[in-house]
Amino acid sequence: MQQENNGYISEDKSGNNENEPVGIKGKPLFVFVLIVLFALCFGSAVVGCFLYRLYETLPSHNQLQNVEQSLASKVLDKDGNIIHEFSVERRFWVSIDKIPDDLQNAVIAIEDRGFYRHWGIDVYRIFGAAAANLTSGRRSQGASTLTQQLARNVYLTADKSYIRKIREILTAVKLERTYTKKEIMELYLNQAYLGAGVYGVQAAAEHYFSKHVSELTLGECAIIAGIIQLPEHHRPDREANINRITSRRNIILRSMAQAKFITGAIASEAINEPVAANPKVYSPPMAPYFMEMVRRYVAEKYGDELLYNGGLAIKTTLDPVAQDSTEKSVARQARSLQNRLNRMFLDSSNVDRQLKIPRERFLANFDSIYNAHSAEFSQLPDSVKLRTAQLAVVAIDVSTGAVLTLVGGRDFEESKFNRATQGRRQPGSAFKTYVYAAALENGYHPASVVLDQPITLITPDGEWRPENFDRTFSGPLSIRNALAKSNNLVAIQVFNRIGGQTVVDYARKMGIRQQLNPVPSLAMGSCEVTAMEIISSYGIFANNGVHAEPYFVQRITDRNGRVLEETVPKTREVISPQISFLMNSMLGSVVCCGTAATIPGLGFRRPAAGKTGTTNDYADTWFIGYTPQIVCGVWAGVDERRSMGRGVTGSVGSIPVWVDAMKTLHRDLPIEDFKRPEDIKTEFVCSESHLISRNSCPQSRMEFFTRDTAIDTCAMHSGSRGAPRDGSGMIELFGPSKRTEEPKKRSFMF
Repeated sequence: MQQENNGYISEDKSGNNENEPVGIKGKPLFVFVLIVLFALCFGSAVVGCFLYRLYETLPSHNQLQNVEQSLASKVLDKDGNIIHEFSVERRFWVSIDKIPDDLQNAVIAIEDRGFYRHWGIDVYRIFGAAAANLTSGRRSQGASTLTQQLARNVYLTADKSYIRKIREILTAVKLERTYTKKEIMELYLNQAYLGAGVYGVQAAAEHYFSKHVSELTLGECAIIAGIIQLPEHHRPDREANINRITSRRNIILRSMAQAKFITGAIASEAINEPVAANPKVYSPPMAPYFMEMVRRYVAEKYGDELLYNGGLAIKTTLDPVAQDSTEKSVARQARSLQNRLNRMFLDSSNVDRQLKIPRERFLANFDSIYNAHSAEFSQLPDSVKLRTAQLAVVAIDVSTGAVLTLVGGRDFEESKFNRATQGRRQPGSAFKTYVYAAALENGYHPASVVLDQPITLITPDGEWRPENFDRTFSGPLSIRNALAKSNNLVAIQVFNRIGGQTVVDYARKMGIRQQLNPVPSLAMGSCEVTAMEIISSYGIFANNGVHAEPYFVQRITDRNGRVLEETVPKTREVISPQISFLMNSMLGSVVCCGTAATIPGLGFRRPAAGKTGTTNDYADTWFIGYTPQIVCGVWAGVDERRSMGRGVTGSVGSIPVWVDAMKTLHRDLPIEDFKRPEDIKTEFVCSESHLISRNSCPQSRMEFFTRDTAIDTCAMHSGSRGAPRDGSGMIELFGPSKRTEEPKKRSFMF
């Protein structure tokens, strides 16, 4: 060691340098401390930056306050009952007040006993789970609170990483600051996945026990709480899961007793009950063609996301009772018509003889035998695939336009083509209604007479000699009788007299949108129409000349009850009430004593009117009929426009279904008659001359006319009071009457 002496420095031989500064000895420690402090500060900054960046990825306050869970959209019938659902995840929101305390307590007892004490995370539980996992050498316990599970289910993914876990914790804390415990419990119980594609306790209660969640027993509450851990492993509707879910239920019941939610005695009683699920039976969707119309309408207007996940309530106009009755009737009629087509197939092909199968056995097992030999039959020019009977039905409230029933075919799974709205077919004689309605506005009245006789028309394709259905001629016919008998030749003559374009314009005014050519064959229905448009147009007569535009969605509300749209019936006056009434009376003759006279005998005896229609070779059959309240139409045919067999007319192919549908549709409606306007008058007309009857007329009937219609008096029977018959008028055309009995008067009845 060096020492300073008289200005000289000496060295201390002992090696001790007593004059060395103390700070020099502590300098390394100081540096170390600085390094540590720097590392801590830097690390804190890095962690802080990391946490800040992580915090920025958490759900915003607005997102937390507006949790949008995927909810099934419900389709309701006209009375507000659920008849269908559109969903990706089957989930229905239910308020916490409707969820039993037993279910809430069961979830808390098994999932998070400290739920009402912690602030999003349970620190003690985290350390306890960590210790248990370290002891066992595996992840044997979880530490997630209900709030953390909710955060993961709603906002995060299920991947297992430390980053996701940190985000879960931070999100849980934010949730606790945003919602009350009661609100968090409500969110959780409506969000949880509970197996079988169902989400939330309401959907689970319906699916597993066929009841509302508020009706669950204690044991059932414990079962649903037990599903949460391993949904598919514990769902009670599978026999293989019964032992597992029974054990899980019992653990939960004991936990509830330990947590003082229930007594031990109550827990023991519930433990002794067997686990018995009562799974909901999902029947095929009602009115599949109607539901597809609803689906397309809502999806096109609001998008698939809102339709399948938005929890909409879509109230429709459907009458489910009438729809069910109509669908059953369509199925019966389709089988009946198909049997005819099958017989035609055997008649034309003789395959029953070729295969040496007795004919009746072949018919009784037609589908199975046909499928077994389909390769052979496919080579035939007339296979049964070209002869599949189809039907379409539409029923509409005439005053509002609400579509009450709709069937678009025999089987939606077999063919999704909607023949009620998409199919375009010839209406046959059902089109004559427009001819006569136009005639009434152009100088004709129901007693106007036209001669049913052979006619020849010159067309661009040469001469055309139309015929009546029965190929006979009736001589002079009033247009009332001509319409009732569906006479072709009278309709064509009336069409030509008032002008084809007049009829086209009239049909357009009444709602026919398809192409219409003003040629004489149009009077016999040579155009094409959709069932919806022609049936809707017939409702104009029933509604005193006012057309109500058809609609099938009444109201749509969102998950919060906010009305997105509500339909107000759209109506417009098309024809006068007087013309409507006269057409009602004439079409009433079709039902009482014309081509639809089978209707009363089939059990529908209300005041009704309508028209049959049959096209060439029996390829299409129609009946469109109505009461003052409802119009309904039925079409039957084959998609490929093939004959359904001789004799299959509108009366045979369509009326049976119409009667079944209308009987159910009117089950709760009062009997009403068609309203008669004040300026309609009645006169008794001679049944032979169709002029004002005399006392000498052998037979007369009451007829309706507008008040300003002038009608001549019968000249055929003017000799009753000794006056000679003049040789003019009807007598010259049709000859003298041979009747001498007292005149009989008959009133027209609807």
